[in-house]
Amino acid sequence: NFSPYFYLLYLAKYDVSGAGWLRFVCFLPQAVLSVVFALKHYRTPALCLTLQTISFVLFNKVSTSQYFLWYMWLLPLLLPNLDMTPLRAVTLTATWLLGQGLWLVTGYMVEFECANYFLSMHFASLFFLLSQCYIVCTLLSCYRP
Repeated sequence: NFSPYFYLLYLAKYDVSGAGWLRFVCFLPQAVLSVVFALKHYRTPALCLTLQTISFVLFNKVSTSQYFLWYMWLLPLLLPNLDMTPLRAVTLTATWLLGQGLWLVTGYMVEFECANYFLSMHFASLFFLLSQCYIVCTLLSCYRP
């Protein structure tokens, strides 16, 4: 689970009083970003839908590799409007791969080696989230309607 909330929800699993509150707080970034992107980018549907889908997946309580396909198929719709050098495209791809690779290493250790790498996995999830935010900000800065 790539979600930045995974570890917090894992720790709150047996804390009945705090778990409901935490689940609600986890939903807020998705809702706020969806509304903000809709209000700001409604004139460019491809960009708007891509940003809403990315933010929904990134800030979801459960986020697995299959979820990335939800917005990957929208990226080709943005390509004609992206003013990006090949070097920047390679940098964004490398950023994606590094973020996902770091998480997959810790995920492997937890899942297959039964190692207690939950905190490392949490930091990898946070790094993955930050790397995806960087990619989204770069796409926004390179987008020309």
